[in-house]
Amino acid sequence: MLIEKENITRFIPQRDPFVMIDNLIAADEKGFESTFEVNSENLFLENDVLSESALVENIAQTCAAGFGYVNSLKGEGEGQLGFIGAVSRLTVDSLPLNGANISTKIEILNTFDNIHLIQGSAYSNEEKLIECQMKIVIA
Repeated sequence: MLIEKENITRFIPQRDPFVMIDNLIAADEKGFESTFEVNSENLFLENDVLSESALVENIAQTCAAGFGYVNSLKGEGEGQLGFIGAVSRLTVDSLPLNGANISTKIEILNTFDNIHLIQGSAYSNEEKLIECQMKIVIA
């Protein structure tokens, strides 16, 4: 595990109650992987179901933590502000319930300067929840 829950906010700009990632478990120049446990205090939980927007945010925060970690290895600082430039090819197959463990995988498809095109997907118990592409801009 690269970054544990206690230290994740060093690498992402979000703060409670908007943190949608617990642990960064892998990160390199090709992609990132994170875990997240849905709990009853989550703002995006309604009738014990986590919303689509929370899953999109989970993908974005996995990118933030991954880029922050990789940049920290280069001496560029731990957390940098980033923005979602666009979301495309979004498919939602299922929504997780309270207590679900989510595994999120990011593949970096292309990079131009500070703009990254990524493919993100999130799973729970090996069942795909969501998949999309995002343009992430690092400020």
